[in-house]
Amino acid sequence: MQLKRYEARSISEAMIKIKSELGSNAIVLSTKRLTGEKSALIEVLAARDDNYIIPDGQEYKRQENDTVNMLSVIKSDVNELRSLFKDFKRERDVYTELTELKETVGGLLDVLGIRKNGKISSPLSQAYYYLVSTGISKRKACALLEELKKCNPAEDLKDFDHILNILESMISKSIASSYHAADDKRISAFIGPTGEGKTTTLAKLAAHYLFKEKLNVGIITMDTYRIGAAEQLKTYARIMDVPMKVASDNKEFKRIVNKLADRDIILVDTPGRSRNDEGHLAQLRNYLKTDLPVETNLVLSMTSSKENMVDAVTRFNIMDYDNIIFTKLDDSTKFGFMYNIIDRVKKPVWYITDGQGVPEDIQRVNPGELAQLIVNNRVNKNLSALSN
Repeated sequence: MQLKRYEARSISEAMIKIKSELGSNAIVLSTKRLTGEKSALIEVLAARDDNYIIPDGQEYKRQENDTVNMLSVIKSDVNELRSLFKDFKRERDVYTELTELKETVGGLLDVLGIRKNGKISSPLSQAYYYLVSTGISKRKACALLEELKKCNPAEDLKDFDHILNILESMISKSIASSYHAADDKRISAFIGPTGEGKTTTLAKLAAHYLFKEKLNVGIITMDTYRIGAAEQLKTYARIMDVPMKVASDNKEFKRIVNKLADRDIILVDTPGRSRNDEGHLAQLRNYLKTDLPVETNLVLSMTSSKENMVDAVTRFNIMDYDNIIFTKLDDSTKFGFMYNIIDRVKKPVWYITDGQGVPEDIQRVNPGELAQLIVNNRVNKNLSALSN
């Protein structure tokens, strides 16, 4: 696959350059408006698969599902291009971009071959579109396939299922590079935006530590902002018969940590706040300071948009978090987003959650299991569930 970046004043101008240099089989991977001195330009990333062919009379495995995935990718491209309109103030500019959008999508449909005979291209192209349909970014999908072609002879890349198996192994190795030896820190805090599932995740792990590992558990909540947050956690604590305390500042937090000195592990719930509340994270970081090391887990919901996920991992960098926990997988259909985040921040993922059940709907995962989850795009209930 040949990849090239273009700068142009409009999408139609970029398409002329792309067709001239990469040919009519080229596809647009991404578009974005440049800022600063180049604010009048857009950046277009395009690619051409040198193995791209439209098979004659040949049916590939998973053809029906992959065709649906193609349409999903096209829809994503349309939404991505529409986002450019937010920067335009004049009706004439919007009309021009709409015209270019129509031409671009029309060209993309022709490239995919959907207009012609509904068939899918070579196995490598199938694999690319399949990865993108799972939520893996176009750039990362391209990078994976480039590495795949570089490290494997062409005769080994003629079967779609075999290619997916190789990609799963590659993704597993990539994820494993983000892992480190698990630290046994006695205090474990759960941070993240509002509504990501911090409180429920804490309750699931508290039940696991208490009933499965037979540890003495203590719970602290610092969420004094959200109505009913402390009461929800008190209910869980009462059912499990573990102490639960409320800390409103750093001084109170240290006092409670000392009071829970007999506990094997202390789990700390923290408030989620608006992304516009820039001072909250600095304040939270100071609240969690103590003489004892605190493990911080960034909790991210798979129901969040990819933009919100990227925003969260960026904003919470100030916390220097140790791990990521992905929640609400049962409400998600695209698990490739996880790979985008892991590859971006290089942090390990020790747990995922896939339901509201306490404690059964939480699983401890390793890089191989995560890669399988991402490539298969579905939860494997045979993973190492903590409740087993």
